[in-house]
Amino acid sequence: MNHDNEDEKHKYPRKLREKRMKAIANTLRSWQREKVLCTFNRSCALTGKASDVQLDHFIPIFWGTIVTKYGIGGTTNANTIPFHRSINASKGAMNPFIWYERYGARHGISEDKWKGIVDYIAEKHRMTTAEYINRVNACYSEYLAIRWISDIDHLLESRDEVHMAFIDRALRLGLAIHVVIELFGSLKIKEYFVNNQTIELVAERKGVFAARLRTQ
Repeated sequence: MNHDNEDEKHKYPRKLREKRMKAIANTLRSWQREKVLCTFNRSCALTGKASDVQLDHFIPIFWGTIVTKYGIGGTTNANTIPFHRSINASKGAMNPFIWYERYGARHGISEDKWKGIVDYIAEKHRMTTAEYINRVNACYSEYLAIRWISDIDHLLESRDEVHMAFIDRALRLGLAIHVVIELFGSLKIKEYFVNNQTIELVAERKGVFAARLRTQ
């Protein structure tokens, strides 16, 4: 599943961050915070570095309230872990599993170390590792779908049309366009995408996208 660079090094205003933090679970207690830090000797859980360590939200705050539906995320004992500041900054709002695939080696993180941390977090969620990974990836896909729908909605409000670049973006993200529209789209979006001209545009962009994949 190719999620492009949708959230790579995403930065967002402090006020928005604070708003989203208030909207999701915030159950972490001071003694739990201390216990998590002590578990990893107040060092980065992935690199062992003892300086510039921050308590990171493994599932990013920026994903918003959708995490509640999947039983993950939030400022909770299960979702916080100490990472070096460089890892926290690099991970941003990305899916942590996609982040590791792209940047884990750059930060010197071995597969065994990463697997150990994922196992640890999954256990704290009372899930198997496979269950947790599937839950995170499903949540991330829905998060991307909702963001895409929101952008399409804004486009139709301001310009009354959707440029092909937004269709291409959905295809790169691996979104099933008509399924996403049926599930999350407003009436205006649904009406727009059953227009013959739009149907032809989507079909054309799918063809272009498939052709590119065959040449890669």
